[in-house]
Amino acid sequence: MDITLIISGGILIGCFIALSWFAGTDAPYVPTKMENIRKILKFAGAKKGKKFYELGSGDGRVVFAAAKLGADAVGIEQSWIRVLYSRWKSASHFRCGNVKFFHGNIFARSYSDADIVYIYLLHKGVKKLEEKLRKELKKGAVVITQTYHFPNWRPYKKVENFWLYRA
Repeated sequence: MDITLIISGGILIGCFIALSWFAGTDAPYVPTKMENIRKILKFAGAKKGKKFYELGSGDGRVVFAAAKLGADAVGIEQSWIRVLYSRWKSASHFRCGNVKFFHGNIFARSYSDADIVYIYLLHKGVKKLEEKLRKELKKGAVVITQTYHFPNWRPYKKVENFWLYRA
């Protein structure tokens, strides 16, 4: 096989993987700094018997933190490569039955069974989710936003750039 064809194919595959890793207009990949996550999740009530969703789960770090507190934790992610990476981390390092990662559109799923929803999206994505979550979430469910917040909900707690809301 021609070396030029092999190199070109490798470059194309590399570009495809890189584009998939950084995919997303409403939630570009920006890893959450973990220093306050455990505290925020405890404020929100993450524990055994609670259903936790992270919308735009990236590399899964917040999902894993919620699962370590005992919650049934689910990550929804647009980039299939980040979903595969999170599943690999779950299987090889975390080994816990209360973690799941799904590839898909966060705006097309229902979160009616959620006790806690965590969102770290750009303002446009947060605004799109505001009304959807208001209609879908059960009474008492908690929504955590980071950096960009709901324009029309009043938070019950603010800790640095995290705001907590009740449905």
